[in-house]
Amino acid sequence: MKRLFLLLTALLAVSCSQTIDIDPDTGFEVFTIPAGGHSSIFRNEPFTGTGIKVTVIFDESAMYTLDVTGDQADINKLVGFSDCHQDHQSESARIGWRWYEDELQLLAYTYREGQLSYEMMGAVPFDQEINLQILIDGDSYKYSGTGLTSITMPRTPNCETGENYWLWPYFGGDQPAPHEVTIKLKREVIEWYL
Repeated sequence: MKRLFLLLTALLAVSCSQTIDIDPDTGFEVFTIPAGGHSSIFRNEPFTGTGIKVTVIFDESAMYTLDVTGDQADINKLVGFSDCHQDHQSESARIGWRWYEDELQLLAYTYREGQLSYEMMGAVPFDQEINLQILIDGDSYKYSGTGLTSITMPRTPNCETGENYWLWPYFGGDQPAPHEVTIKLKREVIEWYL
């Protein structure tokens, strides 16, 4: 039993690391979600800003069919940040993604006071750079992207200040990734917004 525990611990450590791979030719960060997994990385990186600019490239590994048909509409997470010095399932702003109705859809994805809400931004192609942005603007988050619908969602008023953290590519919903999924990102923190 002890050997099995050590083996499983070693496999987990290998499959999800704390370091981010960089493509030396493009400078993109490369995130891999393993088949049968949810997380691309286990890393605690503080977030101190008023928003993010992201460039993402999805390849055809983002196309999938889940065993439970009803879970196909579940939203995977691309990137974002916790907010208000709270856990991300209480307060956060993220871009979500899913392969649904034969297209790769991006969504504005917000937790506010523990309640999840999301809105469709639009569909994007494979193998192209997609520019995205999330801005904190007082009591709202502003989501936008090239060729996508801009979305404004409410943010908790009078947020506590303190340390927040980055949120990484994650598969699920309920089911794990049915095969390996690779996502390339360039991230930039927006330090202030007028």
